[in-house]
Amino acid sequence: MESNSKDVSEIISTVYAIFEAGKNKDLTSLSSYHLQDKSFSKFDEFPPYSRQDFEQAIVYEQAAFVNLSDYQYRIEDMKIDRIDDVAIVTFYLDYSGVFVNDYSFEGRSVHSRSRVTMVLFKTQEGWKVVHEHFSSFPDWPKYQKGGA
Repeated sequence: MESNSKDVSEIISTVYAIFEAGKNKDLTSLSSYHLQDKSFSKFDEFPPYSRQDFEQAIVYEQAAFVNLSDYQYRIEDMKIDRIDDVAIVTFYLDYSGVFVNDYSFEGRSVHSRSRVTMVLFKTQEGWKVVHEHFSSFPDWPKYQKGGA
């Protein structure tokens, strides 16, 4: 069995690799970090707010990253809890960018702070996301006006 520190390092690398794939618009890699079967699920902070399966989640993630320019992110206060081959990863995600509407040639600046939970499962290919839950802070604009 691999050491805990190696697993923790791989888990952290996987989480960052997901956001880097989105930032770099590497859509093939983006889907490869997810467990691609019926056990995958996601709740997002954007519509649709219903539970998404793998196919739905990837379609929405790819669409979001394709239409997002100047994407920047920061992960804070990451916590990893391990139970055998399962890792529960929680953190705060600050991100910004410009959503571009190619049809109207318009862009809208986006800044947000979210609470994120990712559940990863260790497979032979590495750690894969089996569940994601993103939840924005409802009073985020207050933080932005008051402090940043």
